[in-house]
Amino acid sequence: MTAKLMADFTIEGPLRSIPLPFLNDIFGEENACIAESVVTQWIVMIVLAVVFFILGRNLKVKPESKRQAAAEWIVEFFNGNVETSMGTYYKKNYAPYIGALFCFCILSCLMGLFGLRNPTADVSVTGTWAIITFFLVLWTKIRTGGFKGYMKSFVEPLPFMLPFNIIGDFANPISQAMRLFGNNLSGMVIGGLIYFALGSFAIAVPAVLSLYFDLFSAVIQSYIFCTLTMSYVAMADMSEE
Repeated sequence: MTAKLMADFTIEGPLRSIPLPFLNDIFGEENACIAESVVTQWIVMIVLAVVFFILGRNLKVKPESKRQAAAEWIVEFFNGNVETSMGTYYKKNYAPYIGALFCFCILSCLMGLFGLRNPTADVSVTGTWAIITFFLVLWTKIRTGGFKGYMKSFVEPLPFMLPFNIIGDFANPISQAMRLFGNNLSGMVIGGLIYFALGSFAIAVPAVLSLYFDLFSAVIQSYIFCTLTMSYVAMADMSEE
């Protein structure tokens, strides 16, 4: 009996594909499909667009509604965090991006509460966000130190540091992507294992664990990811060197 249950127990990852048969004739492909993580991300974008549209409607110079007060609090929160972590110069340009990244990340992490696959448990999703951070770091180094200064940074403080500096440039976004991916994937796997182990008694415990991994952990991991993004970009500024 145990062997049969073990054979039936599987943990489906977020790479499950949704078939789109109507595209077969359009593109001449067989078994056309789209990754579920892509669909979930579109849902997240639509939800965020609706929420921000509602919060941003009919704003007054002096807040007259709780809706506007909430919108202003959100803006001030991200402006304050970016200014504290990166400095006043970066607040104007990076606060909108960091705010959008945090909201997108945390809502993606919360998709598990609604029975959808968590996109951040897909390494291609977290990897894409990390690649954006990589290019932001690259652009900041070239903008503040020039191309010559950027190339020179690879041999500082001593020439033998060249391979280590090159590895460091690529290791940061990889570790950033893997950290978010690993934490969310492990939460999904642990929840599934506990649900399977409890069998017919699986009522309250998995629900509590789901609240932890999908709610509390979502906030923490989203905040860490955005904080690392701000730290990497701020450290890439070569203007003070």
